[in-house]
Amino acid sequence: MSRDWSRLRLTISKSFVDWVSAEVVDWGSSGIEVHEPGENDSEEGRGRITLDIFFYSEDAAEAYIKLKNFLKELGQQALPFDLESPEPVPQVDWAENWRYHFPPIPLGEKLLIMPPWLKTEPNETRKVIYLQPGMAFGTGHHPTTSMILEGLDKLGDLSGIGRVLDVGCGSAILAIGAARLGAGRILAFDHDPEAVTAARFNISRNDLEDSIVVARAQFPGIPAGKPFELILANLYFSFFEKNIEALGSVTAPGGIAFISGFRKEELKAAHSMIERAGMELNSTTDQGGWIMMEAVRP
Repeated sequence: MSRDWSRLRLTISKSFVDWVSAEVVDWGSSGIEVHEPGENDSEEGRGRITLDIFFYSEDAAEAYIKLKNFLKELGQQALPFDLESPEPVPQVDWAENWRYHFPPIPLGEKLLIMPPWLKTEPNETRKVIYLQPGMAFGTGHHPTTSMILEGLDKLGDLSGIGRVLDVGCGSAILAIGAARLGAGRILAFDHDPEAVTAARFNISRNDLEDSIVVARAQFPGIPAGKPFELILANLYFSFFEKNIEALGSVTAPGGIAFISGFRKEELKAAHSMIERAGMELNSTTDQGGWIMMEAVRP
């Protein structure tokens, strides 16, 4: 017997589309339609995107409450947003249609992110990261993810890098990117069991089980052992505020840390955190109102 669908309509800054999409898919949404702003929209309107998020009707009210609470937890950085109450919609095969919103994404000069249902062209020279969208945060669409991958790309061949740590790995996209660029001893961890499952799935899909070990852990309680020569950390401001010193302590002397998840207006505070970690700032990159910092431990 067919089931009825309902739609939640959310208008929010482009910067949060990836985060929201990952959350609602995790809650059971089978489809998301993305409506880009029009040419006649105001400058403020062009920075916002409308998402139509679809749930089975019996699940929509609960999803609405969860989404409202999630947006509140994001705080001032997510404002303004507009979330409409659930509305019934005609039946559509969203489980299939959502795939069309995840085309291949080239990053830097060497990397290409692709969903697993697509095949590479015979003459493709980029190193492909196969990723199942929606299983956990990190699809390459969000600036905080893409800036770190582009930073890795600029480092070039990573085969000479020792141990690599992916902090709060989500989908494991950063660990997979590092492995594709030559890194061979990578520890990726997350405290969320569903993220760990997603990470293992994506690592297996890329045939990188020999290069990447996945663990469920809560930082700083990780199976660290020796310090790491490369740190990949794409998280929230509050995480770094609490854990930045510990992050510096697991970075080897001369080691590099790519740190992202800060809004542009948090740049001054972010620089202060780098100093607290006993690291020096090499460079700062900004994209879409977000910043990524490359730091080194002397």
